[in-house]
Amino acid sequence: MAEANTQHRLLFGSNRVLWPFMALVKPHSALLGLLAGGLLLRLVLLASASSMPLQIADERQYAQIATNLLHVREFAFTSGELTSMRPPLYPALVAALWKVGGTEDPQVVRAAQIVFSLLLVAATYLLALRLFNRRTAIAAAAIVCFYPSLLYAGLLVLTEIVFTVLVLVFVLLFVLLLERPKALWAVLMGATLGLAALTRSVLWPFPVVFLPMLVLTVPGTAGRRAKVAVCCLLGFVAVVGPWSVRNTRLQQTFTVVDTMGGMNLRMGNYEYTPEDRMWDAVNLTGDKSWSYLLGQTRPDALELTVGQKDKWAQHEAIAYMLANPGTTVRRSVLKFADFWGLEREMVAALQQGLYAPPRWFAVVAIVAVVLTYPIVACGAAIGIFRAPPADRRVHVLILAIILFITAVHSVVFGHSRYHLPLVPFLAIYAATAWSSKSWRDLAISFRVAAGPAFLIAALLAAWSHEVLFRDADHIRMLLQALS
Repeated sequence: MAEANTQHRLLFGSNRVLWPFMALVKPHSALLGLLAGGLLLRLVLLASASSMPLQIADERQYAQIATNLLHVREFAFTSGELTSMRPPLYPALVAALWKVGGTEDPQVVRAAQIVFSLLLVAATYLLALRLFNRRTAIAAAAIVCFYPSLLYAGLLVLTEIVFTVLVLVFVLLFVLLLERPKALWAVLMGATLGLAALTRSVLWPFPVVFLPMLVLTVPGTAGRRAKVAVCCLLGFVAVVGPWSVRNTRLQQTFTVVDTMGGMNLRMGNYEYTPEDRMWDAVNLTGDKSWSYLLGQTRPDALELTVGQKDKWAQHEAIAYMLANPGTTVRRSVLKFADFWGLEREMVAALQQGLYAPPRWFAVVAIVAVVLTYPIVACGAAIGIFRAPPADRRVHVLILAIILFITAVHSVVFGHSRYHLPLVPFLAIYAATAWSSKSWRDLAISFRVAAGPAFLIAALLAAWSHEVLFRDADHIRMLLQALS
């Protein structure tokens, strides 16, 4: 012991300021190693993407809005024509990064997203550590750190990485609130949820679900629980409210975050919705277009704001769903399968020739994507049922987020890209299933195995249909291109 202390003094001198720091860092050395490895890998990918163009339409739209914010300070695609088509936070972040970087190069955004992705790894680690143990935390962080689709998402000028970080921070703040139910944590939690909603609008209605849950789960008297819920709501409104007021004035109808919700709902629920790829309804034209009926039934269609058209689309979609319940249920099952489908974004981009990496890299990337998601998802299905955290309140919140986002996309339209923000939760549940070896419990009885078996069977059925039928031609073309 004396020899060890002498070595410390030789390294750090008589200054003991660093000793507490070393005591704090040492237990988390595995996380630091993961972050170092993750940083190195992302820097290599960043360098390889130096000439990578913005190929996806959503990327180009975010860049277009950011350019207008930067140069004319207008949230618009075209100068002088303000829009509410997109949530504001991500374009504003892109514009700010370009302002600070002094260039409108997408590489600036991709570099910043390296920081966000490493924050995501750290947040996953901290949440798993709070809920389970260090072994589970390291495994979950490793999954998130090297998850192929998350690595790919970090190279795109899209919301996935930033949104996922905000969702994880929201849950971490809930954990802190349960431990110390203070108004400050509640306000920060509501503000974080608001920032997430301003990044992707799918979460703006979530307070309707979350606030009653908060009243029921926070410790303390009824008065304290009510105070916490009110503070959380105030934090949310303070962040989302100003943007909602701006949108409502601009669109001349109540608009919380964007004007895409009703349109997307309509595209996923009308006569000509393509059931093999429901998101492709945006490309239908003529009398099969989602908006064709608007021009036929509303003489004032040209005078309507985009927000008013969005409300019309929402009304028509709901009317169609109520008039066709059987079709609606069948499509919802298909949308659910699409949402939890195999992660096709990078594979599809390679198949379409959007990017041209070395053949060996394309093969390795495709194999990694194809194998990683099913393993993690099936592990999570076991962990959710057989190895939930001791604090069931956090477990319920995580499941509520998963079910809420899944339900929204099962009604509107699903796409495998939209489940990516839930991957850290899947990673945590999969990690605890593996570290606790709870998969062995499935052999105990049918009752024990029923829940995980049902989820895994549903996923396998969706993936099999996808590979053998819907995407068979695309897979065949991809294999020919790689051969």
